[in-house]
Amino acid sequence: MKPSIFFALALALAVLALALGGRKALADAEGGWHTTEYGGLTVTALSDSTGSMPFTLFYDITAEDFAALAKAGGSPSESEVTSWINAFLVKKGNQLFLVDTGMGAGPSIVPLISAAGYTPEQVTHVLITHFHSDHIGGLLDKDGNPAFPNATLYTPVRDEAYFMPGSGPGVNGTELARKVTAPYKAAGKYQAFEPGAQIAPGVKSTSLWGHTPGHSGFAFETADGPFLCWGDIVHAYLVQFARPEVTLSYDVDRPAAAATRRKVFNEAADGRYLVAGAHLPFPALGQVLRKGGGFVWSPYQTSAPADGTAAPPPADGGQAPAPPAAE
Repeated sequence: MKPSIFFALALALAVLALALGGRKALADAEGGWHTTEYGGLTVTALSDSTGSMPFTLFYDITAEDFAALAKAGGSPSESEVTSWINAFLVKKGNQLFLVDTGMGAGPSIVPLISAAGYTPEQVTHVLITHFHSDHIGGLLDKDGNPAFPNATLYTPVRDEAYFMPGSGPGVNGTELARKVTAPYKAAGKYQAFEPGAQIAPGVKSTSLWGHTPGHSGFAFETADGPFLCWGDIVHAYLVQFARPEVTLSYDVDRPAAAATRRKVFNEAADGRYLVAGAHLPFPALGQVLRKGGGFVWSPYQTSAPADGTAAPPPADGGQAPAPPAAE
């Protein structure tokens, strides 16, 4: 029998913290960061870590179908698939946005930011897609101070309401959420945003409800069309592009998560705009394409190494007139 939704939330976060704790050669081999240009933005993908997600975390798919998709995608195991943890720096004019912060355990993304030519002090906005630990774990430095001291921290108000009530270490991660946001609040650098809120000129949140109550994406307007950072729309790309209905134990509302995923896939495939995903193969930038009754992930086409070299926009990118509609 599969675990209850509440136990599964805690279990999955433990899996991500432990199973993904051993940093894989993928990030090391590519330097852990990758910068490209898109529509006037400078986008830097940051690879926090990688690890395996076992079949036992998944719903709405049989073991046989899971194994077939894993095998077809080249997974070394038919009972588990690889997932990545990524964050993204987006330079827009004189503003520097950081979307999510990784786990924060062991080597954090801060050295990667420095390797990419920035400093933590240059970050002006930290945008959090949701309050799971692999997205907020890097908010503080080793002394418990803001890792990005000059940035305002933006979090979804619906996640704040869900993850922060009560006290103590709850299954919703209450203790961690309180801990990592408190220094930003004390410094007057904290803003909880409503679904669809304008974060800055040309930067808007979009509600992607399902994975968590406030799960959000961030749409950046560019000269080549929208660029969408979609958070946890996908956890297991070998499975969920072909089967968007497949959900996981730590989706708070699994039917809503599946419906949102299919909606975002359809909009991204129609628009052919650039997207970035927290758990997609590093550097986790690309497009969604249709294939049969499902979808496929098309990585950003560039021969540039992970050394800050600019790359051309993807084929047909930026044709959408607007980003996904906010709730």
